[in-house]
Amino acid sequence: MHENKYNIVVANPANNITVFVLDYIEREDYKYIAKDILENTDFNAEQVGFVKEPIMGGDVRLEMMGGEFCGNASRSIGMLFARQNNIESGNVLVEITGSDRPLNTKVDLENETSEIDMPIPKGIESINVSGLGKFPIVLIDGINHIIAESVDATDENFEKFKKAVYENYDIEAFGVMFFDKEKNCIIPAVYVKDTDTTFFESSCGSGTLATVTYLGQDLKDGVLKFDIKQPGGTIASQIYKENGEIKKITIGGVVKLSDKLEIEL
Repeated sequence: MHENKYNIVVANPANNITVFVLDYIEREDYKYIAKDILENTDFNAEQVGFVKEPIMGGDVRLEMMGGEFCGNASRSIGMLFARQNNIESGNVLVEITGSDRPLNTKVDLENETSEIDMPIPKGIESINVSGLGKFPIVLIDGINHIIAESVDATDENFEKFKKAVYENYDIEAFGVMFFDKEKNCIIPAVYVKDTDTTFFESSCGSGTLATVTYLGQDLKDGVLKFDIKQPGGTIASQIYKENGEIKKITIGGVVKLSDKLEIEL
């Protein structure tokens, strides 16, 4: 039987509500506990992460419910670590599923902001989606994202993308960024295979990364800054390139954290 009392903290990065489970949980139990939290609590959470001991020399480790990568959860756990260790402002090295190295997070507790150096995407390919056409898909460790410009953000369209993705890729999670270029706005929809959950998310860090990678394709040298609007708020992002190669991409903005809570499921 699972323990039914959990210590948690609820993070709110641009309304992409994430529940962190602070107790030690075995990996095989992640999906059951995550589903329980998503379905049986009033937090309106879109994802669940489990706090673990670092294994790669980082300060803190977060394992997401389906082994996926999540940028918003990464920058939020960096802030939680800073709060727990009285780091008013500074850098926290965050380990997260889907990234093969710790990611540097710049935290400022007073301003409640956290900015993270995101993993560099592996590339952009294109994918044919039956009934919708051809789209760019940005490959990131732990999650792939399709940039769907001028496509309506509907469940029906999402299912078409999902079918195409799993015919072509074996991936823990994927997203569709329904993109309005004129407004610089995305509506993120993310599917996680292990928990079999689809959420039209309030905001998405890795989806922002994918969108900025796509928008910065023609940049050869220098920095481009983007404020990517999303249903739950705006995520600021910067892409740095040298000789056409991505050197760094950051995402940042406000993160609100709850106090430590105990829940019974």
